[in-house]
Amino acid sequence: MASRNRKSTDSTNTKAVERVDIDRSYKFMIMTSFILNIVLIIGLIILGVALFGYKTGLAPLKPTIAKLTDTIDGLNNATIKASVPLNERLPISLQVPVSQNTNVRVTQAVPLSVPADITLPGVGYLKASVALNLPEGLELPVYLSMTIPLESSVPVSLTVPVNIPLSETELGPQFRSLGELVQPLADLVNGKPTEE
Repeated sequence: MASRNRKSTDSTNTKAVERVDIDRSYKFMIMTSFILNIVLIIGLIILGVALFGYKTGLAPLKPTIAKLTDTIDGLNNATIKASVPLNERLPISLQVPVSQNTNVRVTQAVPLSVPADITLPGVGYLKASVALNLPEGLELPVYLSMTIPLESSVPVSLTVPVNIPLSETELGPQFRSLGELVQPLADLVNGKPTEE
């Protein structure tokens, strides 16, 4: 009887837990989903550990990156100061107008022969030719009105001070671009949030 009771209990247990057959494709999807979830959880854990290690791994770079950003700022604000010596001959080509009264000196004797009308009182008029020599060294007052061409060169010897801000040269945009490239790294090391 005990064996009979056991049989009836077994048969009731078997009837109570009835095995449900699930289609193989559903089993495959459930197992795949389970495996993907485990892989994703493991990946997130590894990523979290790596990011924590990455952030703490950048800490030794903090002084170097600070020096780099300071250097870039210094280059943006730097100026080139120099004294440039200039020793050249500058050509001159001018037309100089002259309009003035002046005295000129005769450098050699000047023979003059001019017709003259001579009036003799009581006699009449006489047409004659007068010949003279203007002596050397005689000063004559004259009025000059002319344009004098001037073609020459002038020696120039001087030192020119130069003060050129680098931000106003072709290097300025390059330094700004370099600063923009380094700033996100400096923000990451310093723990500042990046703006996008």
